Amino acid sequence: MEHQSPERRRIVVDGSNIATEGRSVPSLAQLDEAIRAFLEEYRGFTTGDVTVVVDASFGHRIDPSEVAAFDQAVEHGEMISPPAGAVGRGDGFILRIAEKSGALVLSNDSFQEFHAERPWLFESGRLIGGKPVPGVGWIFTPRTPVRGVISRSVTSKSKRSAKAAAEALPSSTAEGSEEPTDEAPRPSRRTRTSAAGKGTTRSRSVAEGSLPVADDEPDGEVATAKPVKAAKAAKGAKAAKAAKATKESEDGKPGKAEKATKVTKAGKSAKVATATKATATKATATKATATKATKAKKATKGKQASAESAPTATPAGPGSNDSALHRGGRAAPTHEALNDPMTFLTFVADHPVGSTFDGDVVAFTSHGAHIDVGGMLCHVPLRNLGDPPPNKARQVLVKGETRPFVLVSLEPGRRRAELALPGFES
Repeated sequence: MEHQSPERRRIVVDGSNIATEGRSVPSLAQLDEAIRAFLEEYRGFTTGDVTVVVDASFGHRIDPSEVAAFDQAVEHGEMISPPAGAVGRGDGFILRIAEKSGALVLSNDSFQEFHAERPWLFESGRLIGGKPVPGVGWIFTPRTPVRGVISRSVTSKSKRSAKAAAEALPSSTAEGSEEPTDEAPRPSRRTRTSAAGKGTTRSRSVAEGSLPVADDEPDGEVATAKPVKAAKAAKGAKAAKAAKATKESEDGKPGKAEKATKVTKAGKSAKVATATKATATKATATKATATKATKAKKATKGKQASAESAPTATPAGPGSNDSALHRGGRAAPTHEALNDPMTFLTFVADHPVGSTFDGDVVAFTSHGAHIDVGGMLCHVPLRNLGDPPPNKARQVLVKGETRPFVLVSLEPGRRRAELALPGFES
């Protein structure tokens, strides 16, 4: 069935994905067959509209009989690989080409880690999938990316970042839009009313420049003239009390002023004594705290010295006895998890046992090597590197190289995965 040519006149082919569809290792012949079938079905495209992208390890994974044809295709620009160290590796490079040229993408991958930053993947007809059907040939159909664990994680993180940025924007705008004003802030009704009840406070504000207002001021405003009268009345009352106290002193009677002076002196003495006592108490508490801190420091040093002198338990390697007890009834050392929970769950969701994928050799161990698969640290033991097994992993692998591996088993308790070179699964 011939499909109508879409508006976009370019197609980016995920070569590694299409060449490996239904197979454990990629096939250059299958990739060539798929492209020819696509151009025949979608006659709006020509060979000049097709860009084929393969990962850097593609040439090492195909059959040796196809290597010469592959090298020739690369030399003539018929196939390209992402530059070394490209963010997102081959998938990111494919989507960048499609985004820049407005092209369709021929792939069975869902590109979950790019759903948040490239929502155009969900546009109708932007992503096309293809599968070889025995006895029929290649079947191509528009598809929608699958939203899995990785997709939900990156989308949720993107939404949180956008929300945080949106919440920070109004506050910064408001701070930047404030303009200084020459007018002094007008006191609230509560402040003015409170001041009116205290003649001295209101008198000070009047003396500093407040102007009296009319008595018919609307509700919510208190006239300044009333506090002025209250202040004068207060001054008169104080003057009368002072004169009375002076007269009582002259008559030989202890007036209120004298009593107040005695009370004040007694209060001050009590306060001084209390403060002195509190200071002594604080000093005692400080000394006790310092003593406790010194004891704790000595105890910590003692524990550290004991820990340093104690023998360090060496985790057992793959193939060792991981049971609760070693021979002789001794407790086996506990093993720490090799990966965090989210990384392990994501890896399990994307790679079923028995699947083949690329991994980077990042480190050698005494019993094998550590392989990085998209951020998941996996292990390949010596027995899975050859038959007979090599004495050291570096005899077969090169640190920093990318090689295809097969997932042999998963160990959820330690969040680790065991790999093997294709053909040497134990």
